[in-house]
Amino acid sequence: MDDKKVRVRYAPSPTGFLHIGNAQSALFNYLFARHFNGTMVLRIEDTDTKRNVKDGEASQRENLHWLGIDWDEGPNKPNPKYAPYRQSERNKQGIYHKYIQELLDKGLAYKDYSTEEELAEMRERQRANNEAPHYDGRWYGKSEEEQKAAEAKGLKPTIRFHFPKNHDYEWDDIARGHVSFNSDNLGGDFIIEKSDGMPTYNFAVVVDDHSMDITHVLRGADHISNTPKQIAIYEALGWEHPTFCHIPLIFNPKTRKKLSKRDKDTLQFISEYKKHGYLHEAIFNFIAFLGWSPVGEREIYSKDELIKVYDPNRMSK
Repeated sequence: MDDKKVRVRYAPSPTGFLHIGNAQSALFNYLFARHFNGTMVLRIEDTDTKRNVKDGEASQRENLHWLGIDWDEGPNKPNPKYAPYRQSERNKQGIYHKYIQELLDKGLAYKDYSTEEELAEMRERQRANNEAPHYDGRWYGKSEEEQKAAEAKGLKPTIRFHFPKNHDYEWDDIARGHVSFNSDNLGGDFIIEKSDGMPTYNFAVVVDDHSMDITHVLRGADHISNTPKQIAIYEALGWEHPTFCHIPLIFNPKTRKKLSKRDKDTLQFISEYKKHGYLHEAIFNFIAFLGWSPVGEREIYSKDELIKVYDPNRMSK
């Protein structure tokens, strides 16, 4: 691996406080960056304005610092080449819309004027026919006249990405090996810009990772179904995608389901561990072993030792 070029990012949404699942993603990105003498970027994905909480970003920063995780670039440490680091600010600068326009111009995206009621009716019909829910492409290839008629009714469009038929999106995942999805099984053409002009997660994240020169994306395995959609955008814009690593999720031992913020019997916010008097070194060590293990039987390592022995090829499935 080229030591000079590694750039990773931890990109939380400020919709809640630092949870052990987020901390796990942050920690593996941190170990990866430090082990390969790379750069760790903190990026704030705050496009879901309705769900953002007032101190969400501050909680992320303070609790990461308490754990011993620092970053090289972010809202508080901007590199002029890559700033700004909040998606809301990037959107105001028109960073996303210019690429949306490029896809519209190439015929790889289109405007969809379907109303919420029409989409609900479509899903209802699919359910009744035992079909997997998918967008049926009803606005793909519509004429300008039809679009203007919809505008005249006061309808605001979303922008959808158009999937090619029967196309495989594949990648070699550090944790999971070779992964492949066919475009016909991805739920139909998906929204890349909402009617209010905000990009969706699957679009913004591609533009940001590309424009910030991110080389490796380490994130939770719950993102696996997003990855083919993102690779589709990389391909459509003629960009190379980063190397992906999907980290195993943390499960609640009682329910055997992914740990949820509703599981009240489990300490899961980093601030709770801090409040109960746990040592940050102990929590750092504990989280490092959730989804990864070093060679040998030893279980207690300092942060510097973990950076030294970290091997991404030992991530578990």
